Amino acid sequence: MKKICSLLLIFILAVTILQVKAQKGEKFGIRAGYQSSAWYKGGSQLPGTDPLSNFYVGVFKDNKILPAIYFGIGLEYFQNGYRINSTDKRVLHMLSIPAYAKVKIGPVFALAGFGANFKVSEKIFTNDVASSPSSDQKSKTVDFPFLLGAGVKFSIFTIEARYHWGLVDINEGYSNQYFQIGGAISF
Repeated sequence: MKKICSLLLIFILAVTILQVKAQKGEKFGIRAGYQSSAWYKGGSQLPGTDPLSNFYVGVFKDNKILPAIYFGIGLEYFQNGYRINSTDKRVLHMLSIPAYAKVKIGPVFALAGFGANFKVSEKIFTNDVASSPSSDQKSKTVDFPFLLGAGVKFSIFTIEARYHWGLVDINEGYSNQYFQIGGAISF
């Protein structure tokens, strides 16, 4: 119950921050796209696994600090994990609060930052049947990924790609790494 209350408080805080009335130089938006994730240790992917392909969806707010520099924060939902074959996989449902600095030159931008990822649930699928991991198999609840990305913005539309490196050992020395490519609409 304490975990659920903490996650709910984080969610409410992030949404409140994102919904503050936009002022000049601030942009609110919605992003979504494709995500591919896997577990890595020492630069090597978990043996016998393939990346888990899924989607991500979220909201963000970019605040203009200087003419070409922005600070952004967001709230996203996605699924991390890995796939063993077509019916066996491990899926971690995550809520993330990414915070980043963005440098924009014309329509092109680059960004770098960190996130706070919170596990909402975790399932292990065997022959497409979901089960919860035992207490000794569970992954850690929190991850802090470093992210780098780039994109292009035309009017209210953005196309972007980001790569995230988990900095926390989430399970037996393995960390999450995931690639996102998608689009966004700014208001």
